[in-house]
Amino acid sequence: MARPKVSPQDLQKVRELAAEWGKIVARRAGAAAAELDFQAMEDLAAAAAAGLTEGTIAALLSQQIQALPAELPCPDCGRLCPVGREDRDLTVRTGQTLPVSEPVCHCPDCRRDFFPPQDAVAPGQPRLQPDRPATDR
Repeated sequence: MARPKVSPQDLQKVRELAAEWGKIVARRAGAAAAELDFQAMEDLAAAAAAGLTEGTIAALLSQQIQALPAELPCPDCGRLCPVGREDRDLTVRTGQTLPVSEPVCHCPDCRRDFFPPQDAVAPGQPRLQPDRPATDR
């Protein structure tokens, strides 16, 4: 699975869309909004942002999980193993903790657990780690 980046133009469009949703949140605050101090306004905006973050990440992760096949090959021996789910908490950049149902596989032959790879690699082949700094010699 490739790791595409989101373009700055797309991020700006999303920000503009979220700003429109912010207006909806403000309208939903109702008559009490006129009496809110600035800290309460920030609290309301932070709650909206947290909900938006949670909903967006949950939907995107769900789309990725749905794209996985029912079975994946073990990276060591190549045996097809069923893709299961394991619940865990994920901490995002904002410090918010979100519950996720992460895909996980177990190979009974190798007696190991593995997570579905980002990119398909043939069994027994080395995996390159491009984000890891090179070791000095």
